[in-house]
Amino acid sequence: MKVLTSPAKLHDLGQETALDRLHGFSITGNSQAMRQQMLDDVFVLQDIAILGQWTTLYASPNTGKTLLTLWLLGEGLRELTVDGHYVFYVNADDSFRGMVEKTELAERSGFHMLTPNQNGFMSSHIPEMMHKLAETGEAKGVVIILDTLKKFTDLMHKRESSEFGRISREFISAGGTLICLAHTNKHRTSDGKPIYGGTSDISDDCDCVYILDKLDGRMAEDEIAVEFVNKKARGDVVERVSFSYSKKHGQSYADLIASVKRIDDAKMEEMRLNAEVARQLEEDDDIIDAVKKAINQAVTTKAAIVKFAADETGTSHAKIRKVLAERTGSMYSLGHRWSVEVGAHNKSTYAILLAA
Repeated sequence: MKVLTSPAKLHDLGQETALDRLHGFSITGNSQAMRQQMLDDVFVLQDIAILGQWTTLYASPNTGKTLLTLWLLGEGLRELTVDGHYVFYVNADDSFRGMVEKTELAERSGFHMLTPNQNGFMSSHIPEMMHKLAETGEAKGVVIILDTLKKFTDLMHKRESSEFGRISREFISAGGTLICLAHTNKHRTSDGKPIYGGTSDISDDCDCVYILDKLDGRMAEDEIAVEFVNKKARGDVVERVSFSYSKKHGQSYADLIASVKRIDDAKMEEMRLNAEVARQLEEDDDIIDAVKKAINQAVTTKAAIVKFAADETGTSHAKIRKVLAERTGSMYSLGHRWSVEVGAHNKSTYAILLAA
C-alpha cells in the first residue's frame, strides 16, 4: 500500500510541495516589470492589426488579401509605426514571378521577405522559430506575416491547428506579432456571406479575425472593391473598412500596389447597399423573369400576375406577392423592376420598368 507523505514532511525533507509550486507560478507582484515589457498599442496594419496580437485575415482566392496586406504594411512602414528590420513576411503560396516581384517590393519598403526553398528556409521552420524567439526573449517587436496559413498547419486537422495555436500564443505572450492570411470556406452562409475555412481552433485562439469579401457596386471597369469585416476583436480595431484597387492586363505588381485606395464610409455604404440589391435580385431571378413574362403577355393585374408566376415557377403565392411588392417602384438602381398604377376600384396595373 502506497503511503502519502504530508506537506509538512516534504518541507522537513527540503522538497517542494504542490502548493509551493502554485505560489511559484504566481505573477502577482510582477506587474511593474511586465508593464515595462508591454508593447505600445500601435497598428502594424492601420485600423486592423495591432502590434503584439495575433490577427487572422480570411478571404477567398483572388480577393486581394496579399495585395492589401502588403499595401497596409507599406503604409505602416512609411509612417514609422513599424520597424521593417523586425518584419518578416513569409510568402509561401506564390509563383516564382510573384516571389520576385514581392521581394523587390520588400527591398524598396525595407522589410524581410522569406520564401520556402530559398536560402535554406522551409515553412516548417516557422513554428520552431516562434518557439525559440519566445524562449530566448527575442520575440518582442518581431512581426511575422504568414501567407498563406495552410502552408504552416493543417486547418482541417483539429490537433494540428490546436498545436499551432499553442505555439503562436507562446510567441504573442512573449511580445511577438503574428498576422496570418487564410482562405474562406468555398460554401457561404444562407445570406451569401463568406465564412472561415477549416476548424474553429485558429479563430478561437487568435486575438482578431477579419473576413474579406469583394463588393459589388458602381466601380470603374477594372476597379475591384474589397471590404474587411471584423468577426473578433481584442483592442480598438474598426468593425468595417474597405479598399479598392485597379487590375489591368499586363500591369506590374508595383502598379497594382500603387492603385490601392481606401474607400470612404459613404461610398462603402452605397456599395454595400448595391451589393445587397444585386444578391436579392439574383436570388429572385426566376420570379422576376416570370413576372416580366406575364406583363409582356398583357397579364398586368396583381392577382393574375401572382397566379401566372406561381404556375411558371412552382413558387408559393405568398413568395410571389412578396417579390412583386419589393420590386415595385420607380428607382431601377434600387432594385425596382416594374411600376404600378392604381386605377378605378383600387385595381393595380403593372408595367415593366426600363433601366435608366
